[in-house]
Amino acid sequence: MSERAVRTGSAKENELKPEIERHYPVDTNRQTIFGHSLGGLFVLTALFTKPCAFQTYIAGSPSIYWNERSLLAMERAFEAQLTGDRPVRLQMTIGELENAAGSFDGFRTEAMASRLSALGSSRLSVEFKEFRDESHISVLPVLVSQGIRFAMKNPL
Repeated sequence: MSERAVRTGSAKENELKPEIERHYPVDTNRQTIFGHSLGGLFVLTALFTKPCAFQTYIAGSPSIYWNERSLLAMERAFEAQLTGDRPVRLQMTIGELENAAGSFDGFRTEAMASRLSALGSSRLSVEFKEFRDESHISVLPVLVSQGIRFAMKNPL
């Protein structure tokens, strides 16, 4: 994602969260951000640039290749961003058939989840799931279902 997108995301968070809190009861200790495809890329960008903004991040079939894979540079700088007093949970998912389609983002997603798990940080819990017989589009219903279950688990 571009620098502009990162700034826009921060601005939206600063506008959107207070607006939601004005209208609905919100547990500020259990907030989740969820996205699929480019939305999954946005979720990872949010995690890598502002990991304390949410407690749970769900990135489904993230478009890691986007913008010449600039997300990978953010990932390399991420460990230094893991500060604060609350642990963060991340779920990364793909459909099994995504790699067969030739995008190889599924391989990249699994590899990134593995690298993030290898950080061994007590501040970050990573779960990777591959949904059998699902493609980039057909994965959406199961991703939503499993994502909600992941978000509703007891926090760390």
